[in-house]
Amino acid sequence: MKNAAVCVVTLSSLALCVGALGVAALSLPALADPRVGVTSATTGGPTGKPPAQAERVLHVGVDVQANEIVTTGSSDRAHLLFLDGSSLTVGPQARLTIDRFVYDPNSKSGALAINASQGVFRFVGGKISKTAPVTVTTPSATLTIRGGIMIVSTDANRTVAMFVFGNDMTVTAGGHTTIVTRTGWQVTTYAGIAPGQPAPTPPGSLAAELKQLEAIGGQPSNADDAAKNSGFADQNSGLGPAGTTLGGNDTTINGAATNAVNNANTSLQRPTIITTPTPTPPAGGRGPGN
Repeated sequence: MKNAAVCVVTLSSLALCVGALGVAALSLPALADPRVGVTSATTGGPTGKPPAQAERVLHVGVDVQANEIVTTGSSDRAHLLFLDGSSLTVGPQARLTIDRFVYDPNSKSGALAINASQGVFRFVGGKISKTAPVTVTTPSATLTIRGGIMIVSTDANRTVAMFVFGNDMTVTAGGHTTIVTRTGWQVTTYAGIAPGQPAPTPPGSLAAELKQLEAIGGQPSNADDAAKNSGFADQNSGLGPAGTTLGGNDTTINGAATNAVNNANTSLQRPTIITTPTPTPPAGGRGPGN
């Protein structure tokens, strides 16, 4: 048997490296911690269903696990803080699954993938998104975000993704990819067809979504403050260069979304890249001039 080195990095920041020497008696079981984050703020009674446990209410301080299904009712809201500093705010009537979370605190790199079937969500990237795109899959599109913030509204037939801050956001469907680099711009995708072209988010059009994310039933929420107090502001991507706050006078994350919309026409949108399959030449074909 060939020698092999196996390195398992648990989510409790403990690295266990096992050298497989071909002797079964010396093999050590890999330790795995299913925790990927914690519930940092809630409104109502959002629930989570870990893969091997019964469904439970996500009270503040309850761990969030890999492959957990998070569901909110009409009066519920949840703010999830991941171990790399990423955060996900989940609005009412939403359902999502944390498909994958891998994070190495030493290299500050990893992978994060979320499947969102319905609802309004706000994702704020942490250390993972600074080195690799974070993926959000919806019924009509696959989204990625690098080093930034996006707001997503989705259901079975349509996905609207708004780019608030960061390097870029991509929207892929039907073999086509639209890339957004201009803050305050959004892409709408309908099930079964290619994503639309990036367009400025109309001022005021996010009011309903932001209300769902920050206050439910007239009750104010302090999720952003709770996340910042937990250290998230020191490592997430909701900050500009050198840790400066995001534009305007409103330094909350929802304020950043409002600022992005208001300033949507002050930055340049790089040309959209549309990927199309490359035609395969017929077998035995003759080239030009032959």
